[in-house]
Amino acid sequence: MSQVASTPLRAAACQRTTAPVAPRQAFAAVPAGRQHQAAAQKRLLCRAAAEPDAAAPAGKGMPVVKPSLMSPAWQDVVDLKKEGTTIETSIKAANKSGVQVQVGKLTGFLPYKLLDPTRLPQRKPDGGLPPVPARGYQELVGRPVKVKVTQVIVPEKRLIVSEKAVLLEELANIVAVGDVIEGVIGNITDFGAFVECLSLRGQPCPRAEAVLPLREISYAWVANASEVLTPGQAVKVVVTWHQTEPTSKVVVSLKRLEDDPLQETLDKVLPLNEDVSMELDAVPAAVPAGIEEILEALAGQPGVESVTLGRTVQEKRTVSQDLELWITKEEVEYGFNLAVRAGRVVQEVRVATGMSADEMRSAVQRVLRSIN
Repeated sequence: MSQVASTPLRAAACQRTTAPVAPRQAFAAVPAGRQHQAAAQKRLLCRAAAEPDAAAPAGKGMPVVKPSLMSPAWQDVVDLKKEGTTIETSIKAANKSGVQVQVGKLTGFLPYKLLDPTRLPQRKPDGGLPPVPARGYQELVGRPVKVKVTQVIVPEKRLIVSEKAVLLEELANIVAVGDVIEGVIGNITDFGAFVECLSLRGQPCPRAEAVLPLREISYAWVANASEVLTPGQAVKVVVTWHQTEPTSKVVVSLKRLEDDPLQETLDKVLPLNEDVSMELDAVPAAVPAGIEEILEALAGQPGVESVTLGRTVQEKRTVSQDLELWITKEEVEYGFNLAVRAGRVVQEVRVATGMSADEMRSAVQRVLRSIN
């Protein structure tokens, strides 16, 4: 009842507020800073009077409709980025920084660094890229290209697309953990480097960029990837992790194709043709003092007849500062060969004994407990 009765009143108010008013009188009735707001409120009242069904329910304010800040064309590219859609288009212009492509009703920018490397001149012998011509690579204009939207900034009208993102998605879908990839070092960053992939399992593959983390470059400490890697350097890496959703990514390792120093057997670190042996009381100066303690403990074990030193090497990298002792797989005629590692030094120890393998392992464990 109240809603029906209010309609004529609102209409009357609309008529009264729209009656001619002298300019000075209107200025006095409404403060200058609120004239626009008051006019908007009057228009809402008139609309509510003309369309009572659209009026807000009793007890609630007028409905607020937020205007869209983006045109439909920009909303489309935002959706394309969110969904990771691959767009088939063509290059319509080129300049010194990159090329322009059509994305819906908008023009997207594709930097040269995000193009498939096969479209551009190859790296120079020193690993650097050749300079871009003043007018860019005009020969690319008109060529088809598949891209993904990687950056959208509506207020700046910035739309960036990438062809490498499509290549990375293709690579991530065909690789498996343990696959070996051959490629070259691309950009070097604070967190590692990118590897431009050339072949997978010996076959050509998408020229995508895999991530080589700093910790996966070498077993030795590397503070900066540029210390051991250079752009354009040929490398062979192994896939350690990959994903396709929500964004594609392939992670590789350089060091895992090498032997882990902690897992190396004595035969790999000591030359087998070197036959050097000395008695326990003639320890050379090159053997760290910590190894002497292990030798004395071994000589004191029940069933051990003699302990002599064998081959000694110094590795190129420091693996651990802790003393390590283990039985090697090398077969000997009477007894066992042990290896003691202290920092970079690996020392062969020959133990003459009639003990079984289990008894020898127990003796080694007792020695380790005694020195710790």
